[in-house]
Amino acid sequence: MIKLLIADDETLVCIGLQSMLKWEQYNVEIVGTAHNGAQLEEKIEALRPDLVITDIKMPVKSGLAAAESARKKYGRIPLFILLTSYEDFENARGAIEVQAVDYLVKLELTPQALADSVVKAIALLEDYKTIESYPNLLHRGNLQAQRDKLFIRLFHHLFENRTQFELQQEDLGVELSGAAFAVCVCRISGPDTVPPRGDKLVALCSSTVQMAKDTLSSFRPCHVTSLDLRNFAVTLPLPDADPRAWVPEIGEQLRHMAAVLRNYFNVAVFGAVGFAVEDPYVLRESYLAARKALPAAARDKAFVFYAQGEKEDPGPALFDFSKLRSELRRAFEELDTLALREIITGMIGSFEGRSDLLVPAIDAACNILYMAASLLADGENLVEQIFEHEPEGYRSIYQMQDMDGVVDWLARFRDGCANLLSSRKQSYKEQLVRNVQDYIKRNLDRKLSLQQVADVFNFSPNYLSHLFSKVAKINYVEYITETKMAAAKDMMKRGEGRIYEISQKLGYDSAFYFSKVFKKVEGMSPREYMQRLESQAKPG
Repeated sequence: MIKLLIADDETLVCIGLQSMLKWEQYNVEIVGTAHNGAQLEEKIEALRPDLVITDIKMPVKSGLAAAESARKKYGRIPLFILLTSYEDFENARGAIEVQAVDYLVKLELTPQALADSVVKAIALLEDYKTIESYPNLLHRGNLQAQRDKLFIRLFHHLFENRTQFELQQEDLGVELSGAAFAVCVCRISGPDTVPPRGDKLVALCSSTVQMAKDTLSSFRPCHVTSLDLRNFAVTLPLPDADPRAWVPEIGEQLRHMAAVLRNYFNVAVFGAVGFAVEDPYVLRESYLAARKALPAAARDKAFVFYAQGEKEDPGPALFDFSKLRSELRRAFEELDTLALREIITGMIGSFEGRSDLLVPAIDAACNILYMAASLLADGENLVEQIFEHEPEGYRSIYQMQDMDGVVDWLARFRDGCANLLSSRKQSYKEQLVRNVQDYIKRNLDRKLSLQQVADVFNFSPNYLSHLFSKVAKINYVEYITETKMAAAKDMMKRGEGRIYEISQKLGYDSAFYFSKVFKKVEGMSPREYMQRLESQAKPG
């Protein structure tokens, strides 16, 4: 994905640019926004975008000055598309001097004009970048979506162990530093003028969540996770687990966020905050407490704190998934549609006619939903397809008011998932293996044990090994070795260091062991290979 950073001192302009195009169609991911030139420079440093769309005139430092600074510091990339509110020769000349892709007048800006500029920028990026000189151009999918999935797995206890969580946290660059953490579950209500389904509702809710993130981030670092169209969660780092140290301040910040969203979008946002936990691996406890308090928040259309922040027992888990998790994991991993039907049919049988189990049933359905989205290649799109005729798609599960509705949702999920997986079984497996291969190529500087990579992808090691051998027609260890040796030869051809330096770049602790593996694969030692390259390079 191409990383885009948007900068404008007017928040509505930033939001308008985010919603003006369907960015995923251009292989573009919006990684952040800035509201003045100094902040823009900081975010360029932190996020290293490929493309920046920025207003020229901004507080503290102009967008033009930030572009000049970036050009001197980073060279040709990031590319810049510059915006202004009026025609001005000096600004146009400045845009030329910083070699901007385009110079656009905001009052005349249309989706087509913006799309034309973006396409021009993408073409230039392809010219300026190669996989060797800029390896991050193509490797990362939608990073924010992957980070959302990490938090969803935490909220629903879908990690098999702490190591698996820590590996994914590191791979996705998710920072979780703080003395304690709390989760706030928020809900978007209204306005009545927007239809219950369609592009207008999607645009409204996505813009609302983005502005919620921007508003809260101005107070403190936080992680905002979309749960569905009208619900999102905020993971808040705290200075202390004691509620007296954070409840008043957090409450004020949440109310300020709600006021901003009401003014901009005419929506009511309310929510519930769970108690503080000191370990991010147990965020589920705070999430469940927030879920338990959410009905009170909905009744009062306000922000409430679970037991006013006191850490009390949130009651039994909404659904004990421990017995079914491993069975469902295996069914999703192996695309075993018969097992999937059997498991969900059993759940339906345990819930039918039990109105007292409505909340556990909804929680069970959500757990299955998140497992499907996490474990299946293109899982969210698959679930969207199953419920494409529902007014709010698969998100209708959150609106269920009775057990019949939940049972019907589970049955539709079961039948639709089984049918789609049956028809896509082979292509899904091939996509999973391609994802693993891409990960390996991006992380050749690591040891890449089977267990570690399996944890990153939420697979069991045995399943990953079996799947990889069957689809790739080569076993996992052999693929790692061959890929590293191919990379080693490329490094030698480009003169990227001595043998011991190349071995370190490829995750080998010992140059001797690296040389031994290289000779076994290539039939000659690294030194002999380099000598051959030198002799071939000599004239005559």
